[in-house]
Amino acid sequence: MSRSEEYTSILEETTRGAFFLFSGGFIATALSALTGILIARLLGPEQYGIYSLAFTIPGFLMVFTGFGVNSALTRYISSLYNGEKSSRLASMIKIGTLFIMFESILVFILGYLFINELTRILLGRADLADYSLILLPTIILQAVITASIGVLLGFSDALRVTYINIIQQVFRLLIAPLLVVTGFGLVGALYGNTIAYGLACIASLIYLYKYYVLIRDENNNEPATKILLEMVSYGIPLYISSVITALIDTYRNALLARIADDYTIGSFSAAFRFVTLITIIMAPISTMLFPAFSKLNNNRGELRKMLVVSIKYSSILVVPATVFYIVMSRELVAVLFGRDYLYLTPRYFSLLSANYLYVAVGYMVLGSFFSGVGDTRVNLEASVIYAGLFTLLAIPLARLLGVDGLVYSMIIGNGVSILYSLYIAHRKYSAKPDYKSSLAILTASLVAGVPVYTLSSMITFIGVPLNLLKLVVGGLVYLFIYTTLLPLLGVMKQGDLEFIVNAFSKIKPLKPFIVLIAKYEEKLIGKRVFY
Repeated sequence: MSRSEEYTSILEETTRGAFFLFSGGFIATALSALTGILIARLLGPEQYGIYSLAFTIPGFLMVFTGFGVNSALTRYISSLYNGEKSSRLASMIKIGTLFIMFESILVFILGYLFINELTRILLGRADLADYSLILLPTIILQAVITASIGVLLGFSDALRVTYINIIQQVFRLLIAPLLVVTGFGLVGALYGNTIAYGLACIASLIYLYKYYVLIRDENNNEPATKILLEMVSYGIPLYISSVITALIDTYRNALLARIADDYTIGSFSAAFRFVTLITIIMAPISTMLFPAFSKLNNNRGELRKMLVVSIKYSSILVVPATVFYIVMSRELVAVLFGRDYLYLTPRYFSLLSANYLYVAVGYMVLGSFFSGVGDTRVNLEASVIYAGLFTLLAIPLARLLGVDGLVYSMIIGNGVSILYSLYIAHRKYSAKPDYKSSLAILTASLVAGVPVYTLSSMITFIGVPLNLLKLVVGGLVYLFIYTTLLPLLGVMKQGDLEFIVNAFSKIKPLKPFIVLIAKYEEKLIGKRVFY
């Protein structure tokens, strides 16, 4: 296979894998959003604020597990597996999974022993200890799930990754709201989450064992400590990055607990969880690009090409979705959460969504790029820059602007850290986005949003049926304008259309929709007014 054919094959495999993750992610996130909406409605803003804060301590402790071994499993399996048995990869899977499991048990024990001190110090709310304790087993369960997903992604098995996510969210939807309405209230909602994690963990271990048996070979005499050290050495920068992110999340929640009442925290938490609607598109692309960049690690020319194409295609999907969510935030909140959340949640959602406009210059792609080439230190340095700026700005901006100030701190910190990653990518690998395409995509997205926002603002009635109608009509109008502008602005060209059709035509559920849009785009390609 030539280098060009290898590149095309990897890109198409990445596209198909991203679609499976997108499909599963869409279902899982939709189920998660539905569960969140039901719980938010059943509990009300104040109790939902407490419910959201209860996740802080388990989330904080969760990052002290794994040491990046799950990422190492993905990279080594994707770069070394050739379809045959491999004693070394089998040893990596066994040693890595056991290490993550036992280390997470230790973190759980420490969390259990010091739960009161952690809630008092980090949240200033000792009354939340019992609620956090219910979620504490998720530390072990999530660590095992993450290890299993790392293995599955290494084998490019995106389908089973989606199964794990769907299993978790289906049981969360079935159990958590049921426990709330049957009289267990807030406690029932928390237990529902823990039980769902447990069932997903069982499924993930079954899938992991399947691949372990597939490649197991008993001839490996390499010391376990050497294998573990190799994986940890690769994963440590990524692990430290995740620790920094978790510390920042904890710091943000600690500030929230001190500057806002439960209603405001509940409104912000609803918006924060609502942003997962954007990650339905974003996460699958980022996840599948990691092993793709790993496979092209020894071919710098194709790596640069993959980076440009990845940023362009991810921007075509994520940027317009982000703008649409910002424009229609009030309608979305009204339909999904109800009147009680209309006062603050739409504004918080719009502000939080703005972070995803950075996708146009590499947000979500650059991290996968550096992980794939093994230069994980850059991700760590970018995380440190974000953490430093957020920590520096959060308190003064929060005092000046309240919760809005926290979001502005996040936006500024993200922007500067992305600029740093872009600088290193260009200096070290001569790789950079196609800024012309990025600007055109941003322009098309914003222009398409103007008439939709204008029409939406003219009708302010907040009844659910009308808001739902506004979303449907607004979405169709937005899609029509946006897809019309892409070829006119020179973003969508014949080569792009050919690749998209070839890649997605093998995915039967999408084929009719893709062909319909492709035919419309093709009619416009020869009529560009800007180039």
